[in-house]
This record gives sequence, C-alpha cells and structure tokens, in this order.
Amino acid sequence: MLHYSCDICKRPISMHSDVRHVVKIEVFPAVDDMTGNHVDGSSCCNEEDGDHLEEMQELLESIDERSADQDGLFDDGTLSMRFDLCDNCRQRFVKNPLGIKSGKQLDFSNN
Repeated sequence: MLHYSCDICKRPISMHSDVRHVVKIEVFPAVDDMTGNHVDGSSCCNEEDGDHLEEMQELLESIDERSADQDGLFDDGTLSMRFDLCDNCRQRFVKNPLGIKSGKQLDFSNN
C-alpha cells in the first residue's frame, strides 16, 4: 500500500480523507527554436541569415564529443522535480511559489 507525506511539512497524507496535491517543476535552458524565434515568440533572425546546416552539424559533433568525454553524461541544465503537498502547504505554496520573503520591513527610529 502506498503512503504519501507532504514534502514541506512531512505530515502523512491519507489517501482516503486528505487531498494530495502534486507540484511539478521543470527547469530548462531557454534557447531559440529552429525557426529563429525566441521561446517567448519574438524574432531574432532575418530571413537573409540563410541556411545554418553547417553550424548545426558542428554543434551536434561538439555535443557528441562532450558526451563521449564525460562517459555519456551530458548535463544540458534540464531538471524535473515532483513534490507531494498537503492542502495547507499547497495554499501557502500557491501564494508564494518561489519562497521570496516579503519586502515589507519596518523601520524603527533610534530613540
């Protein structure tokens, strides 16, 4: 039988009475796609730039060489994570997903 616990507060999550929330985080490098557009859709290249098959071939060869040098381990910066959260921790996570502390600070006088 599977048992779940919240990855933030470590409280057990009952499959029968509690709601379990799954948070998936994916981190990857933002690169241009083959059409010359950035991942946000903006254009970076002119139509005059021409065919880049030779550049792509060199890039693929360098990737092959690096992966061979690293015993087949090639870290492209991509990372996928998955977390189980209870309902209370989910509510706090949604309000502040990056865990950034509030910018509100009180300034007291030197009296």
